[in-house]
Amino acid sequence: MIVLDSVSKNYPGGSNAVDNLTLEIGEGETCVLVGPSGCGKSTTLRMINRLIEPSAGRIVVGGEDVTHVDPVVLRLKMGYVIQRTGLFPHQTIAENVATVPRLWGWEKARVKRRVDELLELVGLDPAGYRDRYPHQLSGGQQQRVGFARALGADPPILLMDEPFGAVDRITRERLQNEFLRIQRTLHKTVVFVTHDIDEAVRVGDRIALLNVGARVEQYATPAEILGRPANQFVSNFLGHERVLKLLSVTAIDPASLRRSPEPAVGPKVPATANLADALVELLAAGSPALPVFDDGKYLGDFDARSLQQSLRAVPAPQGGR
Repeated sequence: MIVLDSVSKNYPGGSNAVDNLTLEIGEGETCVLVGPSGCGKSTTLRMINRLIEPSAGRIVVGGEDVTHVDPVVLRLKMGYVIQRTGLFPHQTIAENVATVPRLWGWEKARVKRRVDELLELVGLDPAGYRDRYPHQLSGGQQQRVGFARALGADPPILLMDEPFGAVDRITRERLQNEFLRIQRTLHKTVVFVTHDIDEAVRVGDRIALLNVGARVEQYATPAEILGRPANQFVSNFLGHERVLKLLSVTAIDPASLRRSPEPAVGPKVPATANLADALVELLAAGSPALPVFDDGKYLGDFDARSLQQSLRAVPAPQGGR
């Protein structure tokens, strides 16, 4: 869906915000750009919709070079969510959400239906929120409205620049869960910028861990990055809690389970549990092993050996990056 081919952004004085970046993002995938401050994450994001013009290289979206597209039309085809929402304070919530459909010239009835549909999608009752103004909403509610506005005309691509960075941790986790719920339904192609590796692991299908100049140190799934860091920079960025994070994104490997007579009663672990959840259940039960069930079918017992084998099953990153 999105290809960045040897893309650079140079500024006067010789500074390179982005230096020869090549990256491919698959359709329906959430790609998270993460790295230290000033590494070029947001610059990369803004070059995709030409809020910042690249100095060199090509950016291809849906098979079309974005430099050959009118930038206004290009932006109307992409949803854009920023940290502090950017809602228009003088417009109602309904008017904010309707921004792009109105620019496309949709008829009023269709716009109203779409606004109500999107408010419901992000968990805001249209009857209670449609006619309010941004200052009458909490930070988390405003962020939901910003997300709804980005989805206004059902764009195939969403660009999200630290969208949940301005809210408290509890609200942030709720918004992350809401995003994941909506993404499971809509399957948008998402480019998501964050400086928080925990957030990257939580929401990303793949993570591009960037160094200064948007140099890609590793581009892989969360499990691959946590389980097989490509180099010392990646390992240092992930921190000492890397293994704990890995447990939360790694599934139980069915091949690791030991078969025994099926227990009649007692604690059980669902096959959908990640290793962190399974380990918590194991410790809480005070048992050396717990049975794993998939839709009522007994698969085998989860124990310390299963934990180790499931971790070893994490694939190595392709090509190291």
